[in-house]
Amino acid sequence: MKKMTLQREKTWSFFIFISPWMAGFIFLWIIPIIWGFYTSFTNRMAFTVSPRFIGLQHYRDLLTDTAILGSFGRTIFFSVLHTTIAICVGFVMALLLERRVFGRGVFRTLLYFPHMIPLVAVGWIFRIFLERDTGFLNTVLINVGLTSQNIAWLSTYPFFSILTLSFWQAGWSMLIFLGGLSTIPDSLYEAATIDGAKYLRKLRSIVIPMVSPFILFQFLMSVIYSLQVFVQPYILNPRPIRGGALMQITPPTETFFVMARGYFHIMTQYRFAYGLALLWLLFLFIMIVTLIFMKLGAFLVYSEADD
Repeated sequence: MKKMTLQREKTWSFFIFISPWMAGFIFLWIIPIIWGFYTSFTNRMAFTVSPRFIGLQHYRDLLTDTAILGSFGRTIFFSVLHTTIAICVGFVMALLLERRVFGRGVFRTLLYFPHMIPLVAVGWIFRIFLERDTGFLNTVLINVGLTSQNIAWLSTYPFFSILTLSFWQAGWSMLIFLGGLSTIPDSLYEAATIDGAKYLRKLRSIVIPMVSPFILFQFLMSVIYSLQVFVQPYILNPRPIRGGALMQITPPTETFFVMARGYFHIMTQYRFAYGLALLWLLFLFIMIVTLIFMKLGAFLVYSEADD
């Protein structure tokens, strides 16, 4: 009897402690998600009193809207470049800092530190860095004689201005790779050395296969993140930003990615249903891409359980 009472108390304690989180999850996540999904099938605008159910009309319009398709194309292109840069740069940094050299702990901390800075702050740092008239980059280039006039990086190269953030955030990839490299047994390196294998041979035959699960993990996380890029296009906007107008000025066409366009339709044009349908279409696309690469990962990733 006492055992049953104790078990009941543990059960009640569990539900009492988890109830604040459950309430937040239900009211701040589940209910808005269900409402947004239903709304995407209606004609709701900002001030629609009684929205009407219109089925898949918005989704059909999205698939024939050239502006939306262009945003998807630019977002996918950005995702490919961002993922490639983040993984490759992080892998190279991990290989360099995996060696036993003096001060490697300090270098690891310094290279990972940028990833800890909030994205909004990073965006403003890069905006100040790339400004045409007062930017640090133009000041350096002019002083060393590489250019004779200021370059409008944000307006002339808006896409690649945002892409530079991929190098800044490569510290996270480096940290994951360092964890992966630490799992490789020293005996494999020793056996390869005895067989006369050089560094590149060890890299191709030992390191890359052994860290392939970490590559797949980072690939999936980076693709999911980069397909949802949102803050950077607004902060690194070549147009002057004044206070509350930050999110009201649309990014240039080259950086008008899907998430930014969804925000534009919902918060600027007040086309709630159309914007939500666009975001659900993006969610469906990300889910399909993730499932495809998870299936391919079974054939591409090395596992010690494999025959």
